[in-house]
Amino acid sequence: DLLDKLQDELRFVLITSKADVKPLAQADVAEGELKGLAVKVIRSAHCKCPRCWHYSDSKDSHSLCSRCVENVDGYGEVRKFA
Repeated sequence: DLLDKLQDELRFVLITSKADVKPLAQADVAEGELKGLAVKVIRSAHCKCPRCWHYSDSKDSHSLCSRCVENVDGYGEVRKFA
C-alpha cells in the first residue's frame, strides 16, 4: 500500500527520525487506534544530529549523522517522494 511504497522516506513525511510500517495485526498500542491504522510513538535513545535534528546512532551529539555527512561532503541523498 501507499505507506509501504514510501519506505525509508516515510520518516520525512511524518517529520520524525524513524518510521516503520507493520501489519495491523502486529500493532502494539493501547490507545489511539483509527480504523485500519495504529500508531506507536517511542522516544529515541540516540543522539540528535546538530544539523538535521534527526536522532541517529552517532556516538556523540556534536558530530553529524551519516546522512548529513553524505549530504554535506558526498553526493547527497536521493529521494523519490519526500
